[in-house]
Formats: sequence, C-alpha cells, structure tokens
Amino acid sequence: MMRRLFFIAAALVLALPCLISAGQEPAVIEGLVFDEETRSPLPAYVSLPEFERGVSAGPDGRFRIVLAERPIPGRTVKVVVWLIGFKRLEVEARPGEPLSLALELEPLPAREVVVSADSGLAGDKPQAAVTLDRMDVYRTPGTAADPLYASHILPGVNSPPDASSLLIRGGAPDETAYFFDGIEVSHPFLSQSLHESYFSIFDNQVVEDFTVSTSGFSSKFGDALSGVMDITAKDTLFKGEGGLGLSILGLNSYLGMPLDGGATLVGSLNLSRSELLSALNGDDGQSFGTGNGFGKLVVPAGRAHIVRLVGLYDRYGYTQEGGFQAGSGNGIASLSLTSSLSSQLVSRLLLARTFYRAEFSQEGVFKTVIDDRVLQARLEGILDLDRHFLEAGFDVLSRSQEVSWEAETTGGQNASSIRRAAYLQDKFRVLDKLYITAGLRLSSLTMGRPGWQADPRFSLAYLPTKKDAFRVSAGMYSQFGDLFALRRDSDLGPRKAYHASLSYDRVAEDTTLRLAAYDKEYRSLFVEKEGGARLENEGRGYARGAEVFIKHRGRKLDILGVYNFLSSKRMEGEVAVLAPSPYEITHSLTAVATIKGSRSSLGIRYSYATGRPHTPLEDRCWDDAEQRFQPVWGEPYSLRYPSYRRCDLNGTWTFTLGRRMVVLYFGVTNLFNAPNILRYEYSDDYSVRNNAASIFGRTLFLGMYFPFF
Repeated sequence: MMRRLFFIAAALVLALPCLISAGQEPAVIEGLVFDEETRSPLPAYVSLPEFERGVSAGPDGRFRIVLAERPIPGRTVKVVVWLIGFKRLEVEARPGEPLSLALELEPLPAREVVVSADSGLAGDKPQAAVTLDRMDVYRTPGTAADPLYASHILPGVNSPPDASSLLIRGGAPDETAYFFDGIEVSHPFLSQSLHESYFSIFDNQVVEDFTVSTSGFSSKFGDALSGVMDITAKDTLFKGEGGLGLSILGLNSYLGMPLDGGATLVGSLNLSRSELLSALNGDDGQSFGTGNGFGKLVVPAGRAHIVRLVGLYDRYGYTQEGGFQAGSGNGIASLSLTSSLSSQLVSRLLLARTFYRAEFSQEGVFKTVIDDRVLQARLEGILDLDRHFLEAGFDVLSRSQEVSWEAETTGGQNASSIRRAAYLQDKFRVLDKLYITAGLRLSSLTMGRPGWQADPRFSLAYLPTKKDAFRVSAGMYSQFGDLFALRRDSDLGPRKAYHASLSYDRVAEDTTLRLAAYDKEYRSLFVEKEGGARLENEGRGYARGAEVFIKHRGRKLDILGVYNFLSSKRMEGEVAVLAPSPYEITHSLTAVATIKGSRSSLGIRYSYATGRPHTPLEDRCWDDAEQRFQPVWGEPYSLRYPSYRRCDLNGTWTFTLGRRMVVLYFGVTNLFNAPNILRYEYSDDYSVRNNAASIFGRTLFLGMYFPFF
C-alpha cells in the first residue's frame, strides 16, 4: 500500500493573491546578523530606539523594520543589535541600504549562550553540534524530502527507514511529542495503520528549521517520555521565492512573498494520485490520493507586535481490491501574537485548534471511525536579566476523542480531558566557559490520579574551546497516556522516565563529531491485571546506549555516518516480567555519501539495523469453549526478526530551458529489493505464518521542478 507514498514529491503550496503596493517603496531598515567568527546567522534582537521599534531576526539572521510608508531622504537611523552571549552593537544606517551586522562573542561578562544539553538538531547557538539544513533533507536518499524521515539519520533516533514514527533512544512511538510553529500536533502523519505510520503532514518547502531533542529537552515541552520534534515554518521573507513541481505522483507547488508594511505570506499546495507510479513500477490492485494545503500570514501590528495566522489541511484516501478502504483528514488552525514589550521582555500568546478524522472499512465486514479534536492555548514569555535568561509559560490543552465501529456489533466510546501546565526555566553563564540550564515543569490532567506532577530538569555545558563542547543533562519526564485507559482506570498516574546523558561535540570548519552515552529509567508504566480487565502503574524498564555521529562537507563530496547502540528492557502491557523491549534495535548504522557537481548531484544511502524482538509462537491448542485454536506463546520477546538492510539512491540535474531553470530528479528506493521483514502474521488457526514484508520494495520515482524566482 504505502510504499508508493515514499516518493511523494516534497511540496504543496497555496498560491494566495498578494496585494503589492504600486506606490513608492517604504522606508525600511533591513539586513543580516551573523557571528563574526563562524559567519553563522544569529537570531538577534534589532531595535531602533528613536522610533521605539524592534524585531527579532529570523533563524536565517535576516530582519526587516518598516519606518514609514514613504522614503526618508538623507536620514540616518541609530540601530542597536544585541544577543545574549555577544557584544552589543550600535551602528548608524540609512533606510533602504541593506546592512551586514557581525556580532563579536563576549567572553568575559557573565552573559548566557543558549544551551540545550542534548539536542539532536540546531539547538545550541552558536555552538550548533548536530545539524541538518533544508538541502540535507532534499538530498538524503530515502527521505522523500520529509523532515520526519530525514530525522532517522540523527544520533539517538533508532527508527528503521520504513516507518516515519520516531523511536528515540529505545522509546515507543507515542513517547515523542511533535510541535509545529508552537502548536502541539497529536497526529503528525499522512497515514497511520495499526503497526506503522508513514510520512508527515509537514512540507519541507515551508519548513524553516526543526529540532529533534533526544534528551534534556526544554521545560516548555511536556507529556513526552523520550523526545520532542519542534518544527518552525518559514516566517518573514525579504524577497519572493517558490516553485512548481511535476512528478509521476502529481503536482506540488510553493510560494513565499513579502507584502506591504513588512507582512509576509507563505503557502503551499500538493495534489497526488498513485496510478502512474503504480503503472511504472508494475503494481496494481490498489491506489491512493492525497491533497495538502498550507498557508501562513505574518503581519506586523504596531511598533512591537506581530500577528501570525497559520492553517494546514491534509487529506488522504486509499482503496484496495477486495473492498478495503482507508481515509483521513487532518487540520490545524492557529492565531498568535508576539509582543516585544521592551528590549528585555518578549511574550507570545497562541490559540490553536487541531482535528483528525480517520475511517477504515472493509465492504460488508466492518467500519471504524476515529475522531480526535484539540483546543489549546499558550502564553509564553522571555526575560533577559543580564546574568539570567528566564523563560516561563502556561498552557492549557482540551482534548476530545471518539471511536465508533460497525461489525458484528455496533458501538463506540469517547473520552475527553483538560491538561494544564506551567513551566519556568533559567539559563545562565556561570563562568566564561561554563553554562547551566535549570527548569521545572508542573502539569495536571482532569483524568486519572488527581494532583500535579513536578518534573525538574538540569543541564550543564562546558566549552573548553569554540570548537569543543561537553554536556551533561538529567531530568524527570511525565506522560499521562491513553485517555481511554485513564477513563476506565481512574486511579492511574502518569508514566515516568528519568534521563541522564553525557555527550562530547567537536565542531570544526567542515567536520562535525558527536559522541554520546545515556541512561533512561522507566517507572510507573501501565501493566495489565486480571487478563486486561484493569491497569496499574507497576511497570518499569530501562534504555541505555551510546551514539557516534560524524558529518563532513567537502567541495565535491559530503559524507555522513551515524551508529547507535541500544540495550533496553520493559515490563509493560501484558508482559508482567522485565523482558527485551519491543522497540529495542540493538545496533543501527546509516551511511550517506553525496557527490556534488556544478549542475548535478548523486546520493547513496545504506541502512542496517538488527531486527526488533518478537514473541515466538511455540504451539497451538484447541479451545473447546471457543471452538477454535488458541496460540501457545513462548518467552516474551525472546527472539528477533531478521536484520534490516536497505540501499537508496537519488540524483538531480539542473539545466536552463530558455531563460528558466529546470531541475530534474530521480529516486530509487531499496535498490537491491531486500525483502525486509517487519513482523510475522498468522492464519486464523495459527497453522501458517506469513512474513509481513516492508512496504518499501524497489521503486523508481521521477519528477521535475521549476523555480519561480
């Protein structure tokens, strides 16, 4: 079914009408802020004291402030730039002349550099350790330009390439939280089945950056035991960008435009059908279609406020010979207000609504419908007190879930809850090269065991040189779990995890190295009692491991390699003893090489992983009461599936047609058609075992892209 999805061309794009003024250009101060030594862009705060206006530069270091609707001839303006950990900069500038502002690191004063103890992406500025940029996502074979699939090549992510769910350091798929532009997203996948989830609803063309935190994540994030993926959409643009893509799956497009008064519009649209792809690869009997639209409007309001409107809608439909059908709809809508209340205080208010509806049916056999709706509000603030950088916030999330079915019997169930949380985090520079982050998160849920959960978190970073960093983190994390389980067993408390991590990063000019070791202890996991009639918090477990990551960028060749070792056991669910975890992938290795030419690129990726544990079927016996055969299972998770291997290729070629650039691209998934087994399935009488192979057999994908600008 889903293997053809693997090559959904990354794109979407909603080309909304833009009202561009036909009059004179407004008077603006704009430019780029960067680190004087590393030349890396910096998200500094830029202010104009005379006009009482200011704005934070984007992740790309660019900023734009509108002074007046008409030019100001011959006028100079004082510009003040500051960022914690750097020397304050003051310059005189003329409106309309682009600025290049280099900030110098401040080594002596006790100012703070943002430190996230074990962030998988982007987290530590300016000492970013493990990073992927947008082109990494496009060029890495086997990712289909999807941020979730690209994250599989990061240290700490143990997921095999065949499912987009993130297994972080031995954690279950539901132990990872997903955020998009500050919105908590409960269903980030294009398609979900009982066993796997495939492809995210996020289009890489509209993604500005993303962070995968594998340990020591910020106190602002909660209800997650293993990790957080935090995605930010493109924001303020200073010039138009976009493109149109055509492939054997369909159409994708993207457009980003600056508007009058410093506003920005970003949008995408993607429509696809699988029939042509199926014909090219010799598949038939099943088909799917997708549609995805995204829009974001950024509007300055007054001198120190910015309003952001975000909307996303995704639909998916699948049909198979024999009458099986599946479909889903996934939507996000949000409104946020960011206010620079002073040069030291910034706040943000966010209101968001998300919904998810999925239907699964087999003609004449069954029909299941799932509805999940969430309303959330967040108020966050950042306060710079020179020696201390404080972050605090409150969030409220109301969730309602309903499941209904029609089969031999008809029924349904629903559950709803309200989650409340507050957090406080202090980041400060103790010494010239020593940084500390300490935080506390409080949370409660209107279901399950009453009371507030307190999760303290602490991290420390020592930077002996500007290229080296040692980090230590420790913390407590709580996750409330399934609402239907909490409604049934009102005495259940949240599941718990205790993290400890140690890492070393070496960031040279062209090469990045990370070495890490960690220990994660689970407590209060849900264990079934009385044959599943009730649950209790008696489960426990652990996940321990080590990681090696290396990335080298050359003039003609880029190389990336990651190795993960994991040892994990859990007592959870129907397993009443401490047994190997079903998410334990003991060894995983990924190597990626990209050859770059002046107009072309060729990438190859090889992935290897030991098979996950499974419980073997030892025998079957006849049940007179049920009048059917019943399985006799062996020791829980005592055997492993065969090892996983896969090789992927992709390539691009750029040429000029007339005066327009055209990009041709191709991809081959599972080049050697390795028959990777994901699980075993048994006949109704347990006499026959079938191998449920990966959906990603060898598949060819072709397409072209036309940039607008």
